[in-house]
Amino acid sequence: MGLGDVTRAGVLAAVAECQQLGRETFRRRYGFGRAKTYELVWNGNRYDSKAIVGVAHLYSVGGLLSADDFSGGARTVAHRLRTLGFTVEESSAGADEPEQVAPQIVLQPRGGSRVRGPQNFAKSVRQGVPIADIKDVLGEQADVLMALYPDGIARLWGSTPTTQVNNEKVRALRDRRVGDDVFFYAENHFIARARILHLFDSPHVARRVWGTDEDNATWEHIMALGEVEEFPTRAPAAPILRRLDVRVPLRSLTLRSAENYRHVAHLLPARRQPVLPQPSTSCPAVPSQLTAAELLDRIGSLGARRRSEDTASDHHRSLALLWAVSRIAAGQPRLAPWSSFRAGVGPLLTEFGVPGLKVVPESSFWGLQDSGLWEVHGIESDAGPIAQTETLDAVRPVAGLTPASAELLQDPLTRLEAVVKLCSTHLSDVDQRALLSRVGLAGYETADGLLDDDEDGHDQEITDHERATGPTARRESTSSRLVRNTAIARQVKDVHGHACQVCGTSLQYMRRPYSQAAHIRGLGSPHDGPDELQNLLCLCPNHHVLFDGLEIYVDIDGIVRQTHGADSLGRLRRHVDHRIGEAYLQYHRTLCELSRLTKK
Repeated sequence: MGLGDVTRAGVLAAVAECQQLGRETFRRRYGFGRAKTYELVWNGNRYDSKAIVGVAHLYSVGGLLSADDFSGGARTVAHRLRTLGFTVEESSAGADEPEQVAPQIVLQPRGGSRVRGPQNFAKSVRQGVPIADIKDVLGEQADVLMALYPDGIARLWGSTPTTQVNNEKVRALRDRRVGDDVFFYAENHFIARARILHLFDSPHVARRVWGTDEDNATWEHIMALGEVEEFPTRAPAAPILRRLDVRVPLRSLTLRSAENYRHVAHLLPARRQPVLPQPSTSCPAVPSQLTAAELLDRIGSLGARRRSEDTASDHHRSLALLWAVSRIAAGQPRLAPWSSFRAGVGPLLTEFGVPGLKVVPESSFWGLQDSGLWEVHGIESDAGPIAQTETLDAVRPVAGLTPASAELLQDPLTRLEAVVKLCSTHLSDVDQRALLSRVGLAGYETADGLLDDDEDGHDQEITDHERATGPTARRESTSSRLVRNTAIARQVKDVHGHACQVCGTSLQYMRRPYSQAAHIRGLGSPHDGPDELQNLLCLCPNHHVLFDGLEIYVDIDGIVRQTHGADSLGRLRRHVDHRIGEAYLQYHRTLCELSRLTKK
């Protein structure tokens, strides 16, 4: 894939996003610098040519071109844009504009429980820090952080000062820069990735966010981070560290060059395609912010503004929308070219569409714009009620979820609620279990989701060669498994004295207490729940199986009920030292609601 794959529709989609975000935020989000040589001119506005083409490639064929992927330089980018019918002019940037550089790799130990590493990561990286809570100590950094985080939640991490002169940490603190990629390290694995958006020093901010250690030191060298991507399957660190010539295990903040980064990129998890944040309110022509409730309402009223007898077409539009939701769950771009849409949605319409109704993917590709959740780029708005296949094949437009709806669907609970709304409102007459499996959402069948390789417990069929008398044959395999925090599993069991929180049973196995730690929002895909105490229950094996199998749930009043019949099993047993996250229980309840729908 290269510049030749970039389409005019992809460019128009990238331009639309840049208009919504503003040039600076757009460049920062995708890791580009300001154009030094050529700028795209469209409708009287100027855009950074490389940034536009890099994102246009994402929406044309599904892969983002990064800042260091343009081997032919700015001139080839300008040539491609002109070939597509766009105007390109020399850049208005000054000669002193900093040179665009490829990201370096920053290796950041998260730290263990002794230094509150897991708690600090959950607090300031995963959940984020409300800027309003620290505004009084931010000083001049307040305006910077508000511009970086329009939603008011900052993702921060820091480092303590050092008295050394030229060790790994000193060099990393000195030479890291905005645009570098940070990889968080814990328990011999890399667990998450984020991009540096801003760097600043402030012991006052650090004390407010993280407090101080036993030596009264704090993390005053602060990184403001972009979207944090936690890896569903953690990456073993040792092979990566050895290639980077870093001692194993990783003990200190460490920096390696962009060239070193490229040499280990294939060992790291594939980058999830970025999903745009809501545009800053300072940008002109920004649509009003969409809420999760409005998103679900629009899904529920899909097609309501058209004539009621067109319910068959609404059924097909719902299938297309479910396909789009599954792309978000899989980390794919929110927009897709017409050819990918037809290849993905066409078979769905044939298999799960209204019997006897002609399969017309064009209708959904174009008509979903009525929902307010969908946009099309690269084709004139007066194409008629249904853009013709010949027109779509010739123009090669792109379409998909709007930035606001795609951003909301990144949240696992909102995404699950959207799936439930689609199934209950528009797709009640199809085999929903088969449909969800068909679009890649089969993990919703259980609370623990789809785990890696053979963790789902399915046996493999024995071959004739392996069939023999004596001990059961073994088969060599390579697997990748989720790394669980055994310390918090022990903690939840100890807090409850190994007594099941549903039935109160305390089991003994081999003369020792026995219980199981059950995740409320599963770690497997598509749930991607966190491995933390608030997301755990202490259960006996029987109720663990029933909970994971969506046969029981905890209602909003704390009563354990059967999913199919709603009979009560009594109140969930709680302990003052074990605070359960209500959002996780709500997620599990919604899963059980989907289970009731799909088992009808």
